[in-house]
Amino acid sequence: MKGKGALIITILFASMLSVVPSCDGGVAISGSFYSHDYVLAQGEQISSNDIYVVAFNKADKRVRVDVEYEAPEFIDVGLSSESCFLEPDDYERIYITLKAHDDAVPGNYTVKVIVMINEVEGDLPIKVLTSAAQGANVEIAGDYATVNVAAVDPVGNIASNAHIRLYHGDYEMANASGELEKRVVPGTYTAKTYLLGEVVASEEFELEPYEETKVELLIRSVYFEVFDALPAKNDAGELGYVYTVAVIKNVYMELPDTSIVITVSGATSDTITIASFPHLPMERTEVKYNYIPMDGWKSGKYEFTAKVVSGNTVYAVSPTKTIDGAPEITKNSMSLIVVAVVVIVAILVPGLFFYMKKKKNEKEE
Repeated sequence: MKGKGALIITILFASMLSVVPSCDGGVAISGSFYSHDYVLAQGEQISSNDIYVVAFNKADKRVRVDVEYEAPEFIDVGLSSESCFLEPDDYERIYITLKAHDDAVPGNYTVKVIVMINEVEGDLPIKVLTSAAQGANVEIAGDYATVNVAAVDPVGNIASNAHIRLYHGDYEMANASGELEKRVVPGTYTAKTYLLGEVVASEEFELEPYEETKVELLIRSVYFEVFDALPAKNDAGELGYVYTVAVIKNVYMELPDTSIVITVSGATSDTITIASFPHLPMERTEVKYNYIPMDGWKSGKYEFTAKVVSGNTVYAVSPTKTIDGAPEITKNSMSLIVVAVVVIVAILVPGLFFYMKKKKNEKEE
């Protein structure tokens, strides 16, 4: 009977451990840890905001959360929190780090993270309200590769304020500021660089066993949110000037000695500095300029392109905008002109002939 009772208790406890979100008595457990298949090289560590479990307290009383794990001895599991108290309507997200020892045995394993939510009296747990385990598949690979990812600005410097995230499959496995170097398993990876929360560079790459790879992500730190060139015409439909507007967004840093330059090509060749700044500020800068060519408008197309230049380095180039200049004289227009001239001549010549004849007669009389 004792053995049968122990078996029943074990089955009941096991039924409380689930890889899916659970809820009981106003408390719940969820998270993403179980949803990924992790692959680690010997000596590799993975850690990111994508790997976590969450404990919610929807009850009307304070509870204590205790977190434990089960894993092979050669896989270390790091927990951002092992014990905490939750007030009503509060929650705790526990981030998980996995690290394989240098001598970890290659193979497939299961790692469990167990979350227990306890009713408390004061600070002491008195009863388990609910508990759940999220189990994840962890593979230890026998080979590895090494990757170095750097966020590089247009001058070639490492952008220390850029945030690099390295993805393997559907989860982020590592992150760093400016530069990231890591031992990983061979396979396909995606590196992304962020500035002020925006993706400014991204690259996917493949790593072969024992390969050492350096990936440089050229950050798109300054760019044109808006650039347009709009013709302004008079009442007769003639082109007076071209209204240009540029909105530049800087997500990198204040750039020294910066100019906004417009180049005009096509019917003419021109370069104009429309704005200069001792320091181009962060976020948005708007610049407007009315363009009139020095030698007047000609027939043909005018192409406008704007650039952001700091020092001698071009940080951003706008799309090209095209404007039609003075109207061209077409074949039809020329024909109409010729006909008009002929009509005028046909009218003037006979009139002039009769006028001269009349004058002659008057003189003879």
